Amino acid sequence: MKYHNLVVDIGNTHIVMGIYFQNKLFQSWRLSSDKSKTEDEYFSSIKLLAEEYSIDLGDVNKSVISSVVPELTRVFTHLIQKFMKCSVKIVNAYTELGLKFPVEDPGFIGADLVVNAFSAKEKYKTNCIVCDFGTATTVQLIGKDGYFHGSIIAPGVITSAKNLFESTSLLPNIQLQPPETLLGTNTKDSLLSGIITGNSYMLDGFVKAIKGEYRHLGEIKTIATGGIAELICENCKEIDIIDKNLTMDGLNLICQK
Repeated sequence: MKYHNLVVDIGNTHIVMGIYFQNKLFQSWRLSSDKSKTEDEYFSSIKLLAEEYSIDLGDVNKSVISSVVPELTRVFTHLIQKFMKCSVKIVNAYTELGLKFPVEDPGFIGADLVVNAFSAKEKYKTNCIVCDFGTATTVQLIGKDGYFHGSIIAPGVITSAKNLFESTSLLPNIQLQPPETLLGTNTKDSLLSGIITGNSYMLDGFVKAIKGEYRHLGEIKTIATGGIAELICENCKEIDIIDKNLTMDGLNLICQK
């Protein structure tokens, strides 16, 4: 029997799940975050996805959850215990991961930031700026010694674009793609420049400022992750690595601990 680790990253917009065998990511899936769904409904969807890739969920023997949606944390904890009958670990800022926080009570720090900080430290063994493009865009600095220096939270790219399209009658809902020019001569190109290029400039500005303020730390590597990291970072000058599986790999490392 093959024993697998199941990792679950629950965000406000999507739930990303991954099946690992040892250090290899077998398969991952993305589901919509829907607080109205029951554990049975979620399991039916997951079971179908697993069967498509000949994965037996009965082979899962360990699981770990990172979540910023408490209602869905409960749903997925019950789901895993009920249908897979394996141990479940919930990651938060109190989890013993070798991270150090500059506050007495780090409970307000999101699980997504914690997992990304741990994953970057373990994978790259140096000071890291981690930029994550999700419902919100987050930028954080984690020291090679595990010290969490702090974070920036900005409106997410897709969240902001969706709000703009819904709030403005005459602006079209366009597909996000790299803009062809800096200055658009039509609404679509102007929007793409503002959304894509604007966010890449914002990211470069933040990273450059952080590197300047914390240059006493020595080498600082910048890692981007999240669903649209490649789209935003294509023309960024300050990004060293795009690591799409940073969060998943971090959760798997926690599963192995």
